[in-house]
Amino acid sequence: MKIKLIGLVLLLTLLKAFGQNNQSLPQTSREIDDTKNLSAILSETEYSEYKSWVSIGPGGLPHTLEGYRSLQKFNKQLRNPFDLSYIFSNVSRVGDTYTLVSLAKRAGNRPTIAPFAIPHRQLNQHNSPEMREKQKALLQEILNSNTSKVIIKKSYFEKHNDAFFVADTNACNQALLLNSRGEIGHLHPSDGSMHFILSPSDTKEVIEKAWGELHGLAGQAINEKDTLAYTLTMIYSPQTDGDLQVLKRIAEAAIKFANYQTK
Repeated sequence: MKIKLIGLVLLLTLLKAFGQNNQSLPQTSREIDDTKNLSAILSETEYSEYKSWVSIGPGGLPHTLEGYRSLQKFNKQLRNPFDLSYIFSNVSRVGDTYTLVSLAKRAGNRPTIAPFAIPHRQLNQHNSPEMREKQKALLQEILNSNTSKVIIKKSYFEKHNDAFFVADTNACNQALLLNSRGEIGHLHPSDGSMHFILSPSDTKEVIEKAWGELHGLAGQAINEKDTLAYTLTMIYSPQTDGDLQVLKRIAEAAIKFANYQTK
């Protein structure tokens, strides 16, 4: 009994020492980044912005101090999402496809977009749960109809969401591989919006007909090895069955462009 008691005392002493040593270790950025500590680290304006950013949900950056500092840097690089000037030079050139001929104009005003580079999300005009299920079913239908061209994997940039990728990286648009690792597009479960990489002509048509807008970082380097496609386009959350039919055309146009091969 005495030996067991001594062993217990020794164990408690070691556990206490371990706890004290742990408290004295330098904290990593991820450990620092709980809400309580960030409120002390960031300015009042920054902390308010941080909370607004986190409320949108997960995206391509972690909700850490490091992630927030990256966001601040990217926010300074945001471009006008309706500026098509750097797309015009590639319209009708080799590699362009024009699938969305005479696209109908979207009804109503454009949604309000969050003022953050990542994640790129709508703040209003989210579709209903019923419409979201129809949207998912439509995307699954498109996938089932294009099994030789499309596969599903986790989005390279979004990290958390499933995405369409080209099925055969040896027989696809090589520019797409360079800029997105073969990713074609993905759905954002939080708001119903989507991102697709479209051809220059189809990007122009989508934006001019108010179905979407360019990502604010489109065409820009986001790290040493990755540059976002210059036609990375947000498609607004579909509100009606008619919107779903337009979405179908847009998704199929993106798949066609992704699998287009120049001779």
